[in-house]
Amino acid sequence: MFRSYLLTGGALSCLLAAAPAFGEAAVPAAPDEIVVTATRSARALTDVPASVSVVTSEQIEGTPARTIDDVLRRVPSVDLPIAGTNEQHPTNTIVSMRGLSGIRSLVLLDGVPINDPFFGYVQWSEVPLATIDRVEVVRGGGAPLWGNYAMGGVINILTRPIDRTAMVAEAAGGSRGSYRADGHAALAGAGYGIGIDAGVNHSDGYVEQVEQARGAASVPTSFTARTVAVSGNADLSPDVTVRARVSRYDNNQTFLTRANTNDQRTWRYTGTLGWTPRAGGSVELTAFGNDERFVTNNPGAPEGADPNDVEFVQNSHRTRANDWGASLIWTQTFAGPIRALSVGADYHAIHGRDRARILDETGALVRVDTGSGRQRFIGGFAQADIRPVDRLQLLLSVRYQDFYSDDGVDDTPGGLGRVASRHDSDVDPRLSIRYQLPAGVALRGAIYRAFRAPTLDNLYRGASVPGYILYGNAALKPETLEGVEAGFDVDRGAVRVQATAYASRIADFLTYRYLDPATLPAGFDIGARLINAGRARSRGVEAELTWRRSETLTGTLAYTYADSIVTRNPEDPASIGRQQPGIPRHRASASIDWTGPYGITISPRVRYLSRTNGDPDAIYRTDAHFIADLGASVAAGRDVEVFGQIENLFDRRYIGTNDGFTAPLYGKPFTAVAGVRVRIGDR
Repeated sequence: MFRSYLLTGGALSCLLAAAPAFGEAAVPAAPDEIVVTATRSARALTDVPASVSVVTSEQIEGTPARTIDDVLRRVPSVDLPIAGTNEQHPTNTIVSMRGLSGIRSLVLLDGVPINDPFFGYVQWSEVPLATIDRVEVVRGGGAPLWGNYAMGGVINILTRPIDRTAMVAEAAGGSRGSYRADGHAALAGAGYGIGIDAGVNHSDGYVEQVEQARGAASVPTSFTARTVAVSGNADLSPDVTVRARVSRYDNNQTFLTRANTNDQRTWRYTGTLGWTPRAGGSVELTAFGNDERFVTNNPGAPEGADPNDVEFVQNSHRTRANDWGASLIWTQTFAGPIRALSVGADYHAIHGRDRARILDETGALVRVDTGSGRQRFIGGFAQADIRPVDRLQLLLSVRYQDFYSDDGVDDTPGGLGRVASRHDSDVDPRLSIRYQLPAGVALRGAIYRAFRAPTLDNLYRGASVPGYILYGNAALKPETLEGVEAGFDVDRGAVRVQATAYASRIADFLTYRYLDPATLPAGFDIGARLINAGRARSRGVEAELTWRRSETLTGTLAYTYADSIVTRNPEDPASIGRQQPGIPRHRASASIDWTGPYGITISPRVRYLSRTNGDPDAIYRTDAHFIADLGASVAAGRDVEVFGQIENLFDRRYIGTNDGFTAPLYGKPFTAVAGVRVRIGDR
């Protein structure tokens, strides 16, 4: 699908974050809660000079959602497509933070990257909801700790620990033939644990195209996603532990029309060896691997035919990619002014190949387009936690990153053929400050630099349909970001307020521009190429109020303002001053969680998004919209709970996708599901 390609290959990616928390689905973590993502080590929230949003398993259960992105889109400054992960082309499941657009955030599963190695997207349905223990969201430039993709922020999905013999399972069904079943089972003994996570998620879907773009070829966007994982841990000695996880994910989707199908299969392997040689010290070695296959069939219409009524498979892309890597981290805590030191190194290698068979309306092969290459990332970082006085914390970190692209092939009409290798490096520092005032008030600030390297998709993959072609660009340079932020936290018992203002400047911003038709190969009337624009700017404000009236009643209010524009682009002056695609200037949300007698819970939620642009030149736009959701549950026994969930309670109709490469698409209509949840030993 060309729209999806442009938003991943043609528009952007980068990565990490450290800023305040607020969002109706993610209340700020409790002061004594342990988080790991902000510093790459387990620390109490009060020891982290950044604001971290923590989405708990209880909050996930109370939110109408089929996949975790439906929960995260309620967290301020997390920018996701309006459509859910399975209602759009897989390559369009982008994620960013702080108004950076595109794919400019790093997503982790238990501390290991799960951004697609070839495209950079994230397939959120790979992690069933019932298997998630919590999600940590850290906003702000975090490349000094995490490296590539951590420009806008980091999202770390943490699965349920294997620390007790327990089972959690749920099954639900509802509107449009939808059903899902998720489960986590664990067996724990003296010094060992074994766990199994599994899930299936299906929907017959709804017709997304606006009425005037429908025809005989139009069908609801349907999907079936399945995942299974086996994990385990063991204590090899009092000082040495080992953890391992193996998972497989499959997803089959029919997108918009009968001939437009997408099939994915991913295997993941992770292993971690931990050593605590002395009190306050730790060494952790992690290795991971990933092997994926992705087949996407994209349609065309015979000459003279209505594309809404008649279609054929015009191109079939087969992408194979794998990546592997390792990290080694040493951390030591102290009692003096220097409270902790961390030193780490990591390695990440990627290899991928996309082979597109271009067909005519009879099914005969016209040509084969190929894009392939390799990437290698080597980095090292150091971090010091310094306390000159008890109330003042300074967190200083720095990373050296070396990246190398080689063995590139761009074999598309008018492409570059075999491409020369490219080598780049970057130094990324960060200084974070937190000062604790009396009466539960704290001031925060940070200054940082971050980067994001182009993906293999950006560099080498071309895509075409009749009359239209999109090029990668092997000459793309890494993006770099320089940012600053300042904020405050107020924690006064029942009320907690968090707010942050940020500003960032991005050099060599990755986007795309349209080409002069006279420069295109024969047979193409429209074309575009990925480019590094001169500069872009993103600035905004994030704020959240959380009110814990009692243990039975909690409410949140959240607001995000984002001003994200290109400020210099000689190759496409029309994009200058335009709000970046997919980034609303204003976003607000509110929620209430009430627990009543007999185990009854009711959780209404509302959210508002202002209109967004669908392309860099602001030619196509989505609708502003206000959506209400509702979740409710009741205890049906000691270990059993019955629940119901409704999305888009008032069935508001709005254009949620509109970028000019497909017809405008509607957002999700009224959707209701009901189900049962069982917990045994999970208390």
